[in-house]
Amino acid sequence: MAIQYSFLPNNNMRLKLYYIALIILLTSFSTAIAAEDNRLLPVLVYHHIQMPVKSDVSCTPSMFEDQMIALINAGFTPLTIPQTKSFLAGTLPETIKKPVLITFDDGYESLYHYALPISLKYRIPMTVFVITSRIGQKPQFSPYLKESQIKEMHDSGLWYFGSHTHNLHTESIRIYNAFGGGKINPVLEELRDDLAVSSKCLENITGVPTEILAWPYGKHNIEYSIIARAVGYKMHFTSIGGFNEPNSNPYSIKRIPVSARDTSSSVVKKCRARNTLKLINK
Repeated sequence: MAIQYSFLPNNNMRLKLYYIALIILLTSFSTAIAAEDNRLLPVLVYHHIQMPVKSDVSCTPSMFEDQMIALINAGFTPLTIPQTKSFLAGTLPETIKKPVLITFDDGYESLYHYALPISLKYRIPMTVFVITSRIGQKPQFSPYLKESQIKEMHDSGLWYFGSHTHNLHTESIRIYNAFGGGKINPVLEELRDDLAVSSKCLENITGVPTEILAWPYGKHNIEYSIIARAVGYKMHFTSIGGFNEPNSNPYSIKRIPVSARDTSSSVVKKCRARNTLKLINK
């Protein structure tokens, strides 16, 4: 006859203990993930909204709306530029959970027709980096925002505008290097003048100083950064993939590109800190 020890848990008790331990583990894991999501800021970068999609950096209006809804339903809080500045300084209130910043490069007119209504409908702040020499123009395949449209979007209180240079939307780093690099370089003088013109152009339209800049193609160096800071740009956005942390460098803000291949679920996955950087360039 086998000896039964009363102090050993029976099978039912073991099962209960197992479930209790599992619940504690999952709760701790979820809490850790939530805390991680609050400590990191994903900055999404879009370009063009069109129907049908004709570019890898475009999406349809319905795709964009679905992605915004998915982010909100996943608990993300879209930030304004002042809130983003606070996050980078480590002073964003803890009541703001799972922050995310929505940005656009170039400044296509499609944003006025498609992104603005979605922004107003869901009260989502959005930021545009404009090639200011192209305002109101159609130099390529699609027209750019007009001054009146930029003014209306800004006055909504949900849209922020920064520079994507005035007329240097090119890989100027290659030209800079062709002159031998260094602090004494004709490209740096050109850059200083260009960024100043771009800043003044946007200020004349919105009525507020421009303090944010996105480097064309993300290409820049320390000398470029010094020039931009001297002109008055206090936050520089790059094409470096990844998440931003409190007290991180405001002159090298990381961003996550959104492509025509992205779905609502993939955009949410890209914004979740627990996912690897492999998803960023999906």
